[in-house]
Amino acid sequence: MPSATVLADQGVKAVTAGKYKEGIEKLTEALKEKPAPLWLLERSKAYVRTGDIDRALHDAERALRVAFDRANRDMMVEAQIRRAVTYFRLKRYADADICAFWAIRLCEGARASEDDGQTSRVDGNGDYAVTLEEVKAANARPASNTQDGLAAAMGGGSGRTKETQWKNEAFTWRLQALTKLEQLPPGDPGRRVGVTEKYPNPPEELPDKKTEQKPAAMETSEDEDDTPAEKGAGQGASAPKTSDATSKKQAWEKLWNEFRTLHAKDDIRSSYYQTDTTLNVDLFVKNVPKDEFKVDAQTDSVTLGPIPNTHTGRVQLFLYDKIKPEETKHTVKSMKIELVLKKETPGKWPTLRKQNSEIFDNLALASSPAASFNHFYNFVTGLGYEGPEDLQLEGVGSDETGWYDDLLENLRNGLKSPTATKDPSTSETASSINTAAQPSGDAMQVDGPAKATTAAAPLADNSNKPKPTATTSSGPAYPTSSKKGPKNWDKIEDEDDAEKDGGGDVNSFFQTIYKNADDDTRRAMMKSYIESNGTSLSTSWAEAKDKKYETLPPDGSEAKKW
Repeated sequence: MPSATVLADQGVKAVTAGKYKEGIEKLTEALKEKPAPLWLLERSKAYVRTGDIDRALHDAERALRVAFDRANRDMMVEAQIRRAVTYFRLKRYADADICAFWAIRLCEGARASEDDGQTSRVDGNGDYAVTLEEVKAANARPASNTQDGLAAAMGGGSGRTKETQWKNEAFTWRLQALTKLEQLPPGDPGRRVGVTEKYPNPPEELPDKKTEQKPAAMETSEDEDDTPAEKGAGQGASAPKTSDATSKKQAWEKLWNEFRTLHAKDDIRSSYYQTDTTLNVDLFVKNVPKDEFKVDAQTDSVTLGPIPNTHTGRVQLFLYDKIKPEETKHTVKSMKIELVLKKETPGKWPTLRKQNSEIFDNLALASSPAASFNHFYNFVTGLGYEGPEDLQLEGVGSDETGWYDDLLENLRNGLKSPTATKDPSTSETASSINTAAQPSGDAMQVDGPAKATTAAAPLADNSNKPKPTATTSSGPAYPTSSKKGPKNWDKIEDEDDAEKDGGGDVNSFFQTIYKNADDDTRRAMMKSYIESNGTSLSTSWAEAKDKKYETLPPDGSEAKKW
């Protein structure tokens, strides 16, 4: 039977791929060995997606307790956020706000066991007394000058990025919870404070399965009966409220259409190629002001700006893996921006961008199909939003574009969120147009031909369309004088790998080294090889000229004189 670690890894991958029942089974088996907080949080996420909210809450609180006992602050933050999500699902909005508040306090460096008195903030009727306006005012940022604004927009500033991301996510959940709470009548259970412990200690056994709430991301989901908020004449309507699964999905699609109408205007044609150590990204944009242009590189993202003729004035690239920010280079030319990124760990990346970032970034890569509505829908509902009204977007469909900026910010925060659900149906492969050799630098590992994908139109539902099978490149057809015919450059890498994997024996390898070496290297190789009776080989003459090499037979063998 596989180990707990292997089972947990399979379970996490299944949850990521949307196979929630399989993920629950794998993680349950793994958790029999040890109560790892990460595994509990992943199973909690799967329970939420399958509508088993009571068990989702149990796992979130158990993960919190284990993390607290181990003094693992990062896991405590994630567990409190997950706890807030499950309380929100249970319509216990006061409890959801309190848990999100505790997550924020942990991000701010507060003592885990501090007595903040949050659970005691109730009015004379016993209702939770914290208000939405109070929270907004407490988190309002002071006005700043233009330069500070640009730095903030480009992700600059002090502090640990991870804590900032979690804090933003927790703050978003506070806003949602308090918005819902203020819509409830006085004395409603959703206004009452039910949490009594910051770090509860639930039993190891899961609670009995109750009547399940339908999964939020499925078309069969059910939600409370919300009615659209009335707006004055001439004002844009808020994101439409919905009462059933069909109208809910239609409302999401309407929001997607409005979003894509604006977002498509900002698309920037782009391409990239890579070596084992670098990424070269080209953004084809004109009239970039060189004197004002800045690049803010983080370990997993790059922000560039200002970019003319775009709504946000910048481009933010979320990367598949980590880079070395201090070694980032860029060149601004009349027709494009050239960006060179240094990989933190050498090796070929399967994609340029982090999964799901193509929904909202401005890069139009030939190697990646445009995001579809289904992709967007799966992503936002995977973040816990049941309907567009949960995003609190004001002015959708009007001439005002503040809602567009707010939606972009929510999507960016969602991508960074530990609760984000990946869409396995979308992937980005390197196009064959990006296989041009690098002019200089180390030998490069170029991207191969693109795999065939279902490139649906942005607003089309392609869930029922058959996916074409991958095709192989047959080599370019161009005039050549070679007797062997045209060379298929796409297969160069495969041929090189085949030679490395076993083409030629050890003696051939050493003969090649000796053949291409200089005189000093040859002398060092001959001296070390002969004196050691073939058990040592040195290529450094500075080391070999004064050294007496002894015979060092392999383990299990013995040197004899003949």
